Amino acid sequence: MLAKRVARNVLYNSSSIIVSNAAGLLISVYLARTLQKEQFGVYSLTISVAFLLMVFTDLGINATTVRFCARAFSKGDYEELRGYFKFLTKIKISLSIFSSLLLFLLSDFLSQNVFREEALSLPLKFASILLLFLPLSGYLTSVFNAFNDFKANFVRAVSYEFSRVIAVISLVTLGLSVIGAILGYVVASITATVTLLSLLVKKYGRILFGKEKKIKKRGVLKFTSYLTIGSITWTIFAYVDSVMIGIFMPVEYVGYYRIALLVVSAISGILSVPAVMFPVFVALEGEDLRTAFKRAFKYSSMIAVPITFGLPVIAKPVIRVAFGAEYLPAVTALWILSLLILRAALGFWGNIFNAKGMPEYPVYVLSLAMVMNVLLNYFLIPIFGISGAALATVASNALNWIALALLSKRIFNVFFDAWDLIKPVISSLVMLGVILNIKPKTIPEGILMIFVGAAVYFLVLWLLRGVSRKDIDYLWNAFK
Repeated sequence: MLAKRVARNVLYNSSSIIVSNAAGLLISVYLARTLQKEQFGVYSLTISVAFLLMVFTDLGINATTVRFCARAFSKGDYEELRGYFKFLTKIKISLSIFSSLLLFLLSDFLSQNVFREEALSLPLKFASILLLFLPLSGYLTSVFNAFNDFKANFVRAVSYEFSRVIAVISLVTLGLSVIGAILGYVVASITATVTLLSLLVKKYGRILFGKEKKIKKRGVLKFTSYLTIGSITWTIFAYVDSVMIGIFMPVEYVGYYRIALLVVSAISGILSVPAVMFPVFVALEGEDLRTAFKRAFKYSSMIAVPITFGLPVIAKPVIRVAFGAEYLPAVTALWILSLLILRAALGFWGNIFNAKGMPEYPVYVLSLAMVMNVLLNYFLIPIFGISGAALATVASNALNWIALALLSKRIFNVFFDAWDLIKPVISSLVMLGVILNIKPKTIPEGILMIFVGAAVYFLVLWLLRGVSRKDIDYLWNAFK
């Protein structure tokens, strides 16, 4: 039953990410081809700054909601759950209002004194509205996830992305350019928030509203305090590269880099098994925890590793066909950033620590990785440009993964079987040797090359006993 629940949640979560990434790619392709390179750079930098400041709308509240509400829900203590929900909701709304006002007030200063780009000022003001609504839709999704309900992720993705595509394309077509693109995000965030709130009241209103129990706020705030540091650190970690490119290089290079990162994120996000394992890890201990982790790692690495090897092969034609030849400077960064796809297999450890009420370990490690990322960006961007930013991102992510893996083995005795990583790597190398000898000249031939590569990979993996009949039966029973 646990496997079936995880499989169901993986399908819902992956489906939502597929919708989100498909919409994100569509919008980026449309804007890259509609706007000039400079305007697309302004748009990319505006979004990066907005999402960087969005850190102040969370401060660990979403993850705290999942952990405490999930624990109360699993015990059937709805009065305690209501106490957590009411307390955390008040904090979330206050943080969203604060962050929105902060970006609005800082817009002129950032555009004139930090980026020296006057055209940024007005888009940043409109982006401040985004900070008011988009975080609330994310918070409502976390409430659903606390009930182990990931169908809401799909609902949010559909409502947000559908309205975002329609609004962005309509407003830009009307001649609003960058402002229209930002307003499209605002319309989408309002739509998603209203949709999720309506669904939450209808589905879980009886559980969330009513008599509440007095909760131990100090314990919640202590847990949140570590996640606050982690949230700030992670957001800086995720967006500092784009911001620093905007400081050191012409604004169009932010657009090149964001395209490379978008392609990688679109692929790696589909394999987001770690995200759906968080509520599961909360309820598991000992050998059950180790078994769940090993299975999740094995099946994630089985898919993530070959994609990591294969993406660089098709990077150049993907960029040329989707975005246009003028965006080919993104290719080299895409080659390097493709290593981030391994996050699907290596990103479990932070969730284990958070699920077990030990968020300080991921915070300490991520803080170290963030400092490393900033320093590497500072030194590498002036030398290697956006490729330097990509190197900094991959190196600091690797430090984060390795350190948390070693700590997890020491504290929980949770670690992966090395062969579950080695066998996919060997199979991927054989696959790479085959597809590099195929020279597709058309899009259908390129698609055929991908299928040939996948067939070779799984054949070699089967011969190496990296996947067995038992694995196939297990996955079939879980997903059918």
